[in-house]
Amino acid sequence: MRKKRLVFSALILFTLFLCQTWSAAQPQEAVDILGKASAGVVTFKAWDNSKNVVGEGTGFALAENLVVVPYHLISQATEAEVTSISGKSGKVEALVATYKDYDLALVRIKGKVNGLSLGVSTGLKAGDRLFALSEISGQVIITEGNLRNWLEISPGRLRVMEVTMNLEKPACGAPIFDVQGQVVGVALVFGAGVKFGVPVEAVSAMNTQAKGQDLKGAAKENYLEQAEGSFLVGKSAALMNEPGMGSVYLEKYLKFKPDDLEGYVLLGQSYFKLGNTTESYKNFAKALLLNPDHAQALYGMGLTQLRERKFKEAAEFLEKAISNRVESKEIYFELGTAYEELQDLARAAENYEKYARSGPANPFPAWLKLAQTYQRLNQPEKAIAAFREALKINPDDINCNYNLAKMLAETNQLAEAEEVFKKLATRNQRDAITYYGQIMQMYDRAQNYEKAVEAARKIVEINPKNEVALYNLAIMYDRLGKLEEAASTLNECLAVKSDYTHAWFNLGIVYDKMKKHAEAVEAFKKYTALAPDDPSGWLNIGLEYMLMKDFEKALPNLEKSVSLNPNNAVAQYNLGITYINLKDNYSAREVLKTLQRLDQNLAGRLAKLIK
Repeated sequence: MRKKRLVFSALILFTLFLCQTWSAAQPQEAVDILGKASAGVVTFKAWDNSKNVVGEGTGFALAENLVVVPYHLISQATEAEVTSISGKSGKVEALVATYKDYDLALVRIKGKVNGLSLGVSTGLKAGDRLFALSEISGQVIITEGNLRNWLEISPGRLRVMEVTMNLEKPACGAPIFDVQGQVVGVALVFGAGVKFGVPVEAVSAMNTQAKGQDLKGAAKENYLEQAEGSFLVGKSAALMNEPGMGSVYLEKYLKFKPDDLEGYVLLGQSYFKLGNTTESYKNFAKALLLNPDHAQALYGMGLTQLRERKFKEAAEFLEKAISNRVESKEIYFELGTAYEELQDLARAAENYEKYARSGPANPFPAWLKLAQTYQRLNQPEKAIAAFREALKINPDDINCNYNLAKMLAETNQLAEAEEVFKKLATRNQRDAITYYGQIMQMYDRAQNYEKAVEAARKIVEINPKNEVALYNLAIMYDRLGKLEEAASTLNECLAVKSDYTHAWFNLGIVYDKMKKHAEAVEAFKKYTALAPDDPSGWLNIGLEYMLMKDFEKALPNLEKSVSLNPNNAVAQYNLGITYINLKDNYSAREVLKTLQRLDQNLAGRLAKLIK
């Protein structure tokens, strides 16, 4: 007798429902099932007339000579046999009964196998533990999983068990047990993502008393190419989110049933998931020809148009789907997207909020979109409220926190804005300068220069050799009225970058405020050396010399400024004053002529001074 090795499979599920790998200590239920039921499980193999293998899998005994196997494994066979765990083989004598809707066949064999005890599946619910028993490559394998869901293949007529078991194709036909060790289903495996259980009631419905037909004489067909098989596999695959297999078999099925509205909807959904919007649109359109008000078909049409960026058509289909009571929360988010692209921001916001409040698994994107839409609508308070809702769900989202802080700053909620920006600086130190820069700017706009200086200092602490950071700190010192600190910081800035034109110009301004006119002249000269075409630099040198009453030195600088910008009334006025102080009334009168064209007020003042 051939010896078999008993092995418990390592259970590695492709879902989040079960994350258990069996160790040496197996569950007692599995041990009991293995002991009681293994003698009733067989391997199955079938051949056609040319001795080609047309089916391999698993079966189990109902009685000593009656075995249940998947119909598609025997539908083309002229010869088949089963092998028990003990190693005994027995030929299939007859095809006793079939239940093609569920891909089941009952065969009579030569020999005896222990029959298994059947239970009921009707009481099973999502999360219930299940076990499948099979023999693969000489190993008896018991695999544990859960019932994930009941899938309605044909509502009110056919349904199957979606399971979380790691079943390979050789396990197709394996019995599925509940925790009491009763058979509650038959495992069908068509691919890694398409495995499910047929309820045991379908097995009980087959006529065990039928005489049956000799296997060689039975009609031959490729079950998976027929209406029942392509429907079962195609719809199951589509419902289990396996659009590749779903589309292949649904295409086959609809050739047999071209008036099946639900088939077109499922095929449209499968093609949509595969990214084939042309075929998706075509099948949803066929469904709508059969029923123009079908909610899921309308929804599918809306999604295809949305993907094709035909937003007007998308919005129309999605609105019709909603009016026909489509079962979808996500449709409001998608409708919001369509209206946003159409620049109908009010409707976009309305739908984003409906989605966010509908209780979706992850409402964060909806609240974030809603907040951003309210920003665009210039409704800051509503935007702030939506950002707060988003942050309840994902409090560490950087983009959401940043936009909330900016909105708070724009609505003068400065203390809270500062708190959020500082929190961001702590959590995302790479961009800390940006956040402190925002704090500095908002306090600068609010003329709270103490706080602006505080933020600017923090930026310099982070990057002490950055000329822009030093320059901004100096500007804040200047605005606060701390001129000594402003001048000192500008000199630090220029030590880092000696050709920083703005720093030289502002250093001249600060020295002017400090009445250090000679130092101001030197700063403005540095500026004009770097920016010789800017008339403001020459003007300020001239003004500083005027303040020092050195009109001889003021004159060429003012003339240079006026030559660069003859339409500057202030420069023209000061040039006229300088001519008067140099006793050149003729030139002053020439300036007056120009000034009368530019600024009557300044011209009047200059005219009173000309003798």
